[in-house]
Amino acid sequence: MDLHRTTRIAYRQYLLAFMLIASPASHAVLTDSLTIGNAKALGLGHAVTADPPGIDSIHFNPAGLTRLKGRQREIKLIGGAFNIELEFSDGYTDTWTERLEAAQVGAPEGFTFDESNGQTSETEGAALMVPFVGLTKLPLLLAPLGGASYSPPESKITFATNVYSPLMVGFSRADDDPGRFMGEALSFTLLTYFSPSVAVQVTDTLSIGGTLTFNYAGVGLDLPFREPNQGLHWLESLRQGSCLQEGELPDGNLTFSDFIPCIPEDEAVKVYDTLGYLSFEVEKSLTFGMNVGVLWEAMPWLHLGAVYQSPISMDMEGEFTWDQGASLLNFFQQLEAGLPIQFNTLPGQLQALNSLVEPKTEGKIKVDMTMPEHFAIGTSVQLTPSFKVNADWKFTRWSEWEEIPLELSKPIGVIVIANAVQPEAAPPPAGQGVAFPLGLEDTWNLSLGFEYQWNDQLALRVGFEDRPSSIPKTSRSPLLPIGDAKLYSLGAEYKLNNTDSLNFAIASMKSTVSMPGGCFRLDRDEELNTCGNLGNAEEYSQFIYNPYSGSSIEAKLDVLLIEASYRSVW
Repeated sequence: MDLHRTTRIAYRQYLLAFMLIASPASHAVLTDSLTIGNAKALGLGHAVTADPPGIDSIHFNPAGLTRLKGRQREIKLIGGAFNIELEFSDGYTDTWTERLEAAQVGAPEGFTFDESNGQTSETEGAALMVPFVGLTKLPLLLAPLGGASYSPPESKITFATNVYSPLMVGFSRADDDPGRFMGEALSFTLLTYFSPSVAVQVTDTLSIGGTLTFNYAGVGLDLPFREPNQGLHWLESLRQGSCLQEGELPDGNLTFSDFIPCIPEDEAVKVYDTLGYLSFEVEKSLTFGMNVGVLWEAMPWLHLGAVYQSPISMDMEGEFTWDQGASLLNFFQQLEAGLPIQFNTLPGQLQALNSLVEPKTEGKIKVDMTMPEHFAIGTSVQLTPSFKVNADWKFTRWSEWEEIPLELSKPIGVIVIANAVQPEAAPPPAGQGVAFPLGLEDTWNLSLGFEYQWNDQLALRVGFEDRPSSIPKTSRSPLLPIGDAKLYSLGAEYKLNNTDSLNFAIASMKSTVSMPGGCFRLDRDEELNTCGNLGNAEEYSQFIYNPYSGSSIEAKLDVLLIEASYRSVW
């Protein structure tokens, strides 16, 4: 064996060792690349920046389009199930138990009954925002996608376009499921329906490429809203004080209770009552993005690649409906009836209080979000004529999702209350703005792919992707119950002939995340605080949004993906 060949083999071994021991230094991904629909990429754990996968090079690295000669087309099918299970503790933290016991004293029977206590929630299927259709519930995720490319004879330029989804995640629950207070149905969708791309082979070993993406963005939410806030305990104490028992006489001292209607016990606003039902769908039919990439075949056995995907604005508009809960509506209607002035005659912003006595509010809604920018570098090493190893190192700026802001054209009663209790999460004008805190962080992650060329027709693939949660401990929430996860995949490619090939891949990803109760101190040590302010916090000022205050929650996510494609030259 000559010295040059020995050195080259040793270099490959050192490079492989580095790829295998590298590990993410921070948090990683939310749903990155899971719904692109490319079987080769999935089979290789999405480690394809330096080994771009056919038409979907448009997303993973546009420079890889120079590998597609003549006229090519690819038809893809993606199927998947995203199952979420929430287990609610049987009982509460000591502090919350004390508060409920105190609230029950003198209150109507069942005043502190919580239907979710000790129960398990399971999603029924997927929910998707579909163009021209809106929020659609499906038993599972199933979508046909595809694209085409063209490179003129003897040309170093390739043109292409593709249909794919950078973000397609959603779930639905039954209307009596205990987890519905974090969403009976929820969907985030970003669909790229036109992606004119061009790639240029600059030299024999260097290619560059770029894509302009035309995208549809949509978010839908159906949310029964409850808030077991301490304010309801206080409201009940006022109700009790307003209703004189038989034989009792007023003591002559004026109290808050004197301004509260004496509502019968069976009509009282209970701690875990549904205060309303919020439903909205927002869309943006056209928003632009950009992908740029470079691919360098440094040596026949060593390829290096990099890609940058720009942020995509998702400032969407649509319509909302708010149905006021029966007990809360009854209370405020009776309160208004006893006042010398009606809410709708109040001046200026005080007129927002009129929403408290309206059974239904309908109007326009805006949701301003951004699909975050993404960057990846990768390498592909042909260790032997039959065995190849890929590795990618990726970054996504998920801090763009610090919160989800909603802007309403008309005030909602519960948000009017939130504006007084928690103005930073429900900014003015009163009742017309709300921000659901997510608290996501910028993320990094590593992926590895292994390919074995069994023979001239068949290639076998194995993939692994380390996907630590992009949601820090202090922001864990049953709204996005995604914990640290590992994605494992298997795939294969079979060449039918010189022009046609089939790709198939299957992948599984699971995660478990604990959200213990007890987040009742805003100044609590962040290292100890393992639950956030969206879900089960006990702090009375966290009105947006904690429907499971004091409960401990165990969340399990189970993802199964199956992807297949057919590529041909025509």
